[in-house]
Amino acid sequence: MTRPGSGLVLARRRFLRLGTLGVGAVGLGALGFGATACSSGTSGQQAVATELDYIRPTDPEVAAAEAARSTSGATAAFALAAGVGAVDLGGRIVNTWTYGGAAVAPELRLSKGDRVRVSVDNGLPQETTLHWHGIRIRNDMDGAAPVTQEPIGADGGRFEYDFVAPDPGTYWYHSHSGLQADRGLFGAMIIEDPNDATGADADAVLVLDDWVDGLGTTPDAVLAALNPQVAGHGHAGHGSGPAEYTDADASVAQQITSAGHGDSVPLGGMTQHIAYPLHLINGRPPNDPAVVEAAAGQRLRLRVVNAAAETPYRFAVAGHELTVVAVDGFDVQPTTADTVILGMAQRVDVLVTVRSGAWPIVAKVEGRDGYASTVLRSHDAVPMSNPDVGFDIPELNGRLVTESELRPAESVLLENRDVDRDYRVELIQAGDRYVWGMAGPDAGRLVMKEGERIRITMVNSSPMWHPMHTHGHTFAVPGYGGLRRDTVNVLPGTELAIEFDADNPGEWMFHCHNAYHFEAGMTANLRYIR
Repeated sequence: MTRPGSGLVLARRRFLRLGTLGVGAVGLGALGFGATACSSGTSGQQAVATELDYIRPTDPEVAAAEAARSTSGATAAFALAAGVGAVDLGGRIVNTWTYGGAAVAPELRLSKGDRVRVSVDNGLPQETTLHWHGIRIRNDMDGAAPVTQEPIGADGGRFEYDFVAPDPGTYWYHSHSGLQADRGLFGAMIIEDPNDATGADADAVLVLDDWVDGLGTTPDAVLAALNPQVAGHGHAGHGSGPAEYTDADASVAQQITSAGHGDSVPLGGMTQHIAYPLHLINGRPPNDPAVVEAAAGQRLRLRVVNAAAETPYRFAVAGHELTVVAVDGFDVQPTTADTVILGMAQRVDVLVTVRSGAWPIVAKVEGRDGYASTVLRSHDAVPMSNPDVGFDIPELNGRLVTESELRPAESVLLENRDVDRDYRVELIQAGDRYVWGMAGPDAGRLVMKEGERIRITMVNSSPMWHPMHTHGHTFAVPGYGGLRRDTVNVLPGTELAIEFDADNPGEWMFHCHNAYHFEAGMTANLRYIR
């Protein structure tokens, strides 16, 4: 029996040894946040036991869950090589880390139910992993080292990911080691639906990103400017090695983290801490866009991925109405809008009926200056002489449809049933320090058994919004009519519940997808027990 107040800290430390919780969150436990031994309800009290029979990533339950997935019988094979090299960002040459030598990794496209085999060769000077964001993947392929796999060794290590992709939709993949994904180690993964009913004639993928690496500083230097105690000691220690940066890197990092905080009414106030110097679409800046071409009159499906580390974007297409048809891979009731906001790691699929001409596509930084842009051009249009048209398009100030207003399609509704375990966690900041975490009696005890319905209510007492993400599971948001997502924005001063079925055994992460909040401690664990 642990002494009163010690349960949360011990649970976090125990899991820290397994590598899925960072120093920042343990520091919050030591500061006494949420350190009580009680639980929010009878179901939560089942998790208080000192030792539980956990299901590990290599246990037979994981293999059984994978074997039960429906398959197409086809295999989609890919090869990715992580390495260091020079990238041209509209005339600015930067040295960074990439898969394949560009500022965004290759698009991987396959079909629902395909077996996916991806070999990853690591030519980086640090260990790495690869996470398949939003996919109900088998636990030992999730890419959260060292729990679900050993990290891929630096300077020549190799690992082959092998799993079934059960659900269609727009997904993405990215390094899950330190701040490596705030370089070029990410890309889109599209799982096509053979029974797609959107009516799209064609589709195009738009990957949005905020960029800092090589522009006078590095992501590690930025983290050190935010909190020097976290840099090189938090999740960066999970397979990425110590941070290295120069005094010049530190100086620029200090400038861009001292430029004031963004502000947004739809996101409840403060939006971000970092004034990124550049924003990209498909790895290209506004002055050198990767133009999207389509036939006039076509119904074009734009699959938009926010792969940014810290930036929310407001997205619009000049001269075109958007029809939102899916979020995070799951269909919604078609909803018209002029503009939508994407938090980090979120995806939205929109249909546009292509008009003749050349039209700016803009992802405006929500809450502060900055934008990424490209051009939608019909085949009969003359190329624009100056494709960087800025961000001043009227649609950005038009009808905004927020995620709280979207409703799921009937086909993706989660079955209505009683909740078996009802948890409550608090999203917190440690005073005014750049330390973030999850607190409360349940934060270190999020356990479940296969077949159970789980509810987690997130109470955001911090001054910022948080895009909260579950590994290995998608969830319904009861407050949004059961909207299905894997990443949902929780606004400051609010609480929001998610529900999911425990149908994918193993050990999973549950964290904020602001990469810097994650590194500074805002993460917990979802663990299956027998």
